[in-house]
Amino acid sequence: MAYYAIKGGEEAIKNSLDFYKKLTKKAQKIKDEDLIEAFTFSIDKVISEGSLYSKKLASKAIKRSAGDLLNASFFLRAHRSSCQRVGPCKTLDVNEMRLHRRISSAFKDIEGGQLLGASNDYEIKLLVELKKEEINIEDFGTSSNIIKSALTPLREDNLIKKLPKEKTTWDITRSFPTAPYPRSALLQVMSRGESGTLLGFSYTSMRGYGDVHPTIGDLRVGELDIKFTHPFLKKEVKVGSIEATAVESVGTFNSDENGETKLTTGFGFCFGKNETKAISMSIIDLTLYNNSYSVGTEQIVAADFEMIMHHVDGIESFGFCNHYKLPHYVTFQTDYQIFKSAKKYAKEKEEKLK
Repeated sequence: MAYYAIKGGEEAIKNSLDFYKKLTKKAQKIKDEDLIEAFTFSIDKVISEGSLYSKKLASKAIKRSAGDLLNASFFLRAHRSSCQRVGPCKTLDVNEMRLHRRISSAFKDIEGGQLLGASNDYEIKLLVELKKEEINIEDFGTSSNIIKSALTPLREDNLIKKLPKEKTTWDITRSFPTAPYPRSALLQVMSRGESGTLLGFSYTSMRGYGDVHPTIGDLRVGELDIKFTHPFLKKEVKVGSIEATAVESVGTFNSDENGETKLTTGFGFCFGKNETKAISMSIIDLTLYNNSYSVGTEQIVAADFEMIMHHVDGIESFGFCNHYKLPHYVTFQTDYQIFKSAKKYAKEKEEKLK
């Protein structure tokens, strides 16, 4: 094995950073407010995967990475690791969300009706300008848009399967669990997971390697208040609010822990407007805990706890993938020397046999 000395690396890195700053300097001139308002879905993707609810810092991260959203999430997650932790807030109840958008594909007539809100679901063609027409838009006041999940009536009739409640909620930011993984940890991992990875795994289920066709029981996008117990006054105070997406998907019927047949559901929740991610998360949650009716049962990817827990975090995947760009001279030269030696040995052995 040969040793290859590395010289001049520090100067090369400085030059590389300088080139990068010149390449991306126009991005730094964009105002945070403009970027937050104009690219709201990019901002929301980054705060969700970066696991830090700060749209202003997400804006800075996107500018720093010149629009590379996975890299921006990495910057935000790295910053998060240096933030002081105050403590847990009061448990959020998505039924208390002030809705901006709420749809259900499982029920036509639901309390409050279908609330489409702001969406481009029905706009597809890039180069076609829609006609500007005068439309009477119904005015929704945020105070009147607090509506319970469309599945609440079924839940009140005890028709939905309940999973065993955990005594304590796991916190993956303090310690990562070992198998068997608590559901609270699993949901946290998926909540800050990479959107594309979650979509890919859930798509395997949609294509038939799982519960083949779940239905969206309740999809909601809106604001939730963050409440916290004041450390001195010991009273509950509101410290802010967040925008979030929550989804309950509905699967097939299955037996609960008491042997009763109930309707199965999966849950997804993440920061910001992230509908595809929340839907994917709910499908995986549904498949993981109700695989007995799935094609392939527990052998399918979307029902494999190890696969989900260790492969959906974009920051970890990103870091591991990009570390290959760091010097691996010794590793490669070792493999290369072994290859040459093996080839020489095979050739000598072949000549002896002639």
